[in-house]
Amino acid sequence: MGRKSCGFWTQIAVVSVLVCWCAGARAQEMPELPRTDGLQTCMPDLRDYRVITVGPVGRDHTDLQEAIDAATPQTVIKIDSQAVLRGTYILRNKSSEDGWIIITSNATTLPKEEQRVTPTASTLTTMPTIISDNTSGQPCFTAAAGARYYRLVGLHLTVDTTVTENFGIVMFNSGSDFIVDRCYIHGHDKATIMKAGVLLNCANSAVINSHISQIHSIGFDTYAIGGTNGPGPFKIINNYLEAAGENILFGGAAPTTPGLVPSDIEVLNNHFTKPWSWRVGHPSYAGRHWTIKNLFELKTGQRVLVQGNLFENCWADLPIGQSGYAILLTVRGEGGKAPQATVSDITIRYNVIRHVGAGISLSGSDGNIPTQGSRRILIAHNFFTDVNGPAYGDGNTAGPNDGTFIKLGDPEHVTIDHNTIEQTGPITWAIDTIRSFRFTNNLVNCSLSAGGYQGMYGPGFARGGNGPMARYFPSVTDANQLFHNNVLVGGPAADYSNYATISKNYFPASRDAWNGDADIADSMIYLQRCVTVSVPPPTTSHNSGIRQNGTMLEIDPLPHGQQAIVQIMDVRGMLVHSFIVSAGEHGRYDLSALPRGIHVVRVVGGWWLVVGG
Repeated sequence: MGRKSCGFWTQIAVVSVLVCWCAGARAQEMPELPRTDGLQTCMPDLRDYRVITVGPVGRDHTDLQEAIDAATPQTVIKIDSQAVLRGTYILRNKSSEDGWIIITSNATTLPKEEQRVTPTASTLTTMPTIISDNTSGQPCFTAAAGARYYRLVGLHLTVDTTVTENFGIVMFNSGSDFIVDRCYIHGHDKATIMKAGVLLNCANSAVINSHISQIHSIGFDTYAIGGTNGPGPFKIINNYLEAAGENILFGGAAPTTPGLVPSDIEVLNNHFTKPWSWRVGHPSYAGRHWTIKNLFELKTGQRVLVQGNLFENCWADLPIGQSGYAILLTVRGEGGKAPQATVSDITIRYNVIRHVGAGISLSGSDGNIPTQGSRRILIAHNFFTDVNGPAYGDGNTAGPNDGTFIKLGDPEHVTIDHNTIEQTGPITWAIDTIRSFRFTNNLVNCSLSAGGYQGMYGPGFARGGNGPMARYFPSVTDANQLFHNNVLVGGPAADYSNYATISKNYFPASRDAWNGDADIADSMIYLQRCVTVSVPPPTTSHNSGIRQNGTMLEIDPLPHGQQAIVQIMDVRGMLVHSFIVSAGEHGRYDLSALPRGIHVVRVVGGWWLVVGG
């Protein structure tokens, strides 16, 4: 198939290398990254593509299904930009790999590639609207068995307000190579069930630059993007994702394909949120009590990269919903029907998580139900703020979910490194023995919670420290420095005396009392500076890079005499500052000049997260 050059971000080759932290007697294994080199999300070269038009007057077809049936590979189906179509459309199996079938608008003013769509009035005028009016819950688009190579670009997809139960607006339940790009996908508030935005029960597919919202139900699970029967790889990049249940969920039911585990998944630069208007008792509450769960969950999945996302707004909704955790890594064997299930090789880095009842729940196993467990989990360079049990938790101050940073079962090879964590509960609530655990270079609250819990905690002890660490984290010793270089604000140093001779941690009375020890100043994320830059995996196409040096953003020059355009945007995608790096010159920008907030730096199509206060 003809391809044009992708943007920098879509060309990044994630290097799958297993690295070990070898300070301890038992090597600390690091996760393998996703194998996604074969999944290209950039638009193909359309010069050899034919065009079919759809519209009410003067077009090749008045019916979209007729156009899909007539299309051959290397076809663009252009729908009148303000057309309104109703029904369920089937993406047929064309039995060919010679090119894409692209279903899009005939407007010339669609958002540019790699730009997230927003549902403004001006944007909607460029999009054809496709409405599922099927009262049995059918989608706008579904895929026939074996269908491949379809792209949905610049479409407005929704459900008729007379339909009260919809089970997926876009359902890829077969086939491979589907791309949803710059689409506005949403349910409506008159429904009882709006189950899913996009179902990825397919292979080699992506959802990019799209806006998915109003996915919710009363008493049922929901997700903006989910999958139970798709092997991957998947890319979920630069989307707005809004759902009452899980904003993204993989797993949740036994796959029909024996032995299947969703694999090789990139979740990059998305905005995960739940509107406060969904929270009972909030001043903006809109009056419908949707069932609230979490922001991201894996019940099964391997080689998953979660990078550069904003996760916000998750609260307890018991007894039907959940306890307010932002992220759940909870392997589930589905009652014995999925013994192959695993949650392993998971990398969570350079994200912002805020306004949630608790941070991460990592189970490790599914009780007595057979699974392959959880191993090689890396949580690094994240900013957790307002992890607040009293504000968003389940109200049980004596339980494990009240503002806890991470609840742990029995996973293996867990590494938590270079995070800033502002939580009201304990750092850990360990409920089983973790044989390989590393906690280093973190700045974290270690004061007493409302329930009297503190620090590195596990049941059976009055509070965190030497006792629970020896019981629940036996691989950690003073000599191997697997609990080292942490700033535990408000914590009692005497409680961690067994890790204080070779290992070194710091216990300032308050954040203001911490001045930044020289040994770790370059490795910590300081809120006082309000800036840190995430560095993505290097591209294989050239050696240019981006990094932080103090408060300076530094960018290497591109080769071959190219110029680099650098754009700094806020989380809404609004431009804050831009500059050009001339050929052969190094780009420099003082990040302390940015306003407080979360910003993204884009260089030649690539994205990096900048964390602010």
